[in-house]
Amino acid sequence: MLILLFCVPNLLEAQQILNVDSLKSILPNKEGKERIFTLNLLATNLRESEQQQALDFAKEAEALAISLNDTAGESLAKENIGWVYYRKGRYEEAFQYSKEAYDLAVEVNDMNVAARLMNSMGALFYEQRNYDQAIEQFQTAYEISKENDDLFTEIRSLNNIAFIYSQKQVYDSALYYAKLSKKQNEDAGSPYLSSFSNRVIGDVFFARGNYDSAQMVFEESLETAQKQNALTTEASITHRLGGTYLKLNKLKEAKEILTKGIQISKENGFLDELAQNHKYLSDYYVQIGDIKNAFDQQSIYLVLNDSLVNSGNRDRLALMQGMFQESLDQTELKLLKEQNESQAQRLALTRRNNWIIAIAIISIVSLAIWLLILNRNIKKYNKFLVEQKEKIKDQNKDLETKSFELASINETKNKLFSILGHDLKGPVAQVKSVLDLIAQGALSKEEFEELLDSLKTDIDTVHFTLNNTLKWSMSQMEGFKIKKSPFNFREVVDANLVLIEPSLKEKKIQVDNRMDDSVPVFADSDLMDVVVRNILNNAVKFSKKNESIEITNSCEKDMIKWCVQDHGLGMTDAQIETVLSKDYTITQSQKGTNQEKGSGLGLQLCKEFIRMNGGDITIQSEKKKGTKVCVTIPIKGSQGQSQVIHRKEVFQS
Repeated sequence: MLILLFCVPNLLEAQQILNVDSLKSILPNKEGKERIFTLNLLATNLRESEQQQALDFAKEAEALAISLNDTAGESLAKENIGWVYYRKGRYEEAFQYSKEAYDLAVEVNDMNVAARLMNSMGALFYEQRNYDQAIEQFQTAYEISKENDDLFTEIRSLNNIAFIYSQKQVYDSALYYAKLSKKQNEDAGSPYLSSFSNRVIGDVFFARGNYDSAQMVFEESLETAQKQNALTTEASITHRLGGTYLKLNKLKEAKEILTKGIQISKENGFLDELAQNHKYLSDYYVQIGDIKNAFDQQSIYLVLNDSLVNSGNRDRLALMQGMFQESLDQTELKLLKEQNESQAQRLALTRRNNWIIAIAIISIVSLAIWLLILNRNIKKYNKFLVEQKEKIKDQNKDLETKSFELASINETKNKLFSILGHDLKGPVAQVKSVLDLIAQGALSKEEFEELLDSLKTDIDTVHFTLNNTLKWSMSQMEGFKIKKSPFNFREVVDANLVLIEPSLKEKKIQVDNRMDDSVPVFADSDLMDVVVRNILNNAVKFSKKNESIEITNSCEKDMIKWCVQDHGLGMTDAQIETVLSKDYTITQSQKGTNQEKGSGLGLQLCKEFIRMNGGDITIQSEKKKGTKVCVTIPIKGSQGQSQVIHRKEVFQS
């Protein structure tokens, strides 16, 4: 979901803001820097309500500022363009424009615009789910704006900090910053940004189950947004207020506000808010017992949400690559500077040598003295040049490593999209075609029952692939947590054997579970559930009909060793080496004995999750004779070990 971060000029500019219609009427009479100022003012006022108009005005201001060499005007124009692109979800372009605008603002020492741009950069870090870096950006923006008496940017920064804390579910901090922002609004005598503050406060009340308080705060926020024509904020509040009304059983009010939210979102292209309003409207129809309309609204929500998820993933990946490329460019620039400095030093040395030769012609004595000096300098500079050469060599290696990492990122992205497009598209299309036939009345009950087993297989394939893909995605994102606790591993295995029982019966496979009744381990039960499910599923997948699978456990020091032996297709040494390598790769999945498909993520998830829990995985296999997969898991945690481990990713900036 896009953050609704308002952007207004500093306090002095805000007092000078005219009615938008008045600004448009005086624009034709403005020239030069006055026209640039008016265009930027229009873009700033329109970018939360009429984004395309705001973008047109900002781009005209940018072109005119460049032609007139107006650095301050160009900086503000680029800042407006970057924010509109952010609103449209074009994060890579938003990042480029915001960075260029920030460099220009620093060049002319315009700290007010710089503070605004720190908020824009913080929003981009939020889109990467890098919440800590986003808060750091917003706090820096708050400090800069406070030093420069830019009240509106102060309030904006506090609102953004409050929003991020609400997303991290640190509700006490979210309430503190939202109330502080609201108080500064009231002290200044202007409610311009209080709508967003109230929205954050309402989110906290809703999350804590205080629905009466949430209703009151959301209604106040909506009223303020409507007065200011802040359409993005208004659209974001409608589904929140509708959800609150549903919790309070105020069904009539819920339908009215959700319908209005759908209208606003459609008219302005707010797809994320449109999806949320349809979702809550579906809940409304469920409560009144209108299942048909509830299904229709839920279908609209699923289509919109799938589109937003796919688009958001692509845009976030493009943003990460853009920031990564920016890091590479900075490294290359530093290398070129050092090479130029080295060349300048060599030129200086040549000039000095020429000077010494000229002096030598005048005096033999001076020549001897200068030769001695020259010899010493040559040794010093030779040593320096050798050091520089080694440094450049190391930096070149670093550049090659980063280029390889970028190529690996692209390869992983392409494989992931291939999985989603190839492995999921077919089964979903098959289900859709059957549903279309049912809807058209072209399929009898008997024919449908004949297709039921095939449909269930398709749905199981989609569910299993999606579950692995989501777990993989979560393991790569910032904020992924491991919650270790003691539990009976036998219970996890038994539960998963129940889940795969239909597959066992289909292939007539016998499972010989020789595990002890109590197998205590200390790990994250959710992650180990994924590991067990994938290993058992693979054993069934690659086993032929009427074969067997043996499950055993043993104790080795402070570890439990759990093994699954099948007698199916087996693996080559090269396949085993690829799966167990330290690198995280998505391999091409081999089809099962009944042509079962897979995404290639299963064993990679097992390897990652087992090692994250302090264990390890080994594979013994022989082609056409079967595979034995063994997993070691700690029996108990280390002395004083925290049972909640936070995994943090390093994001490029």
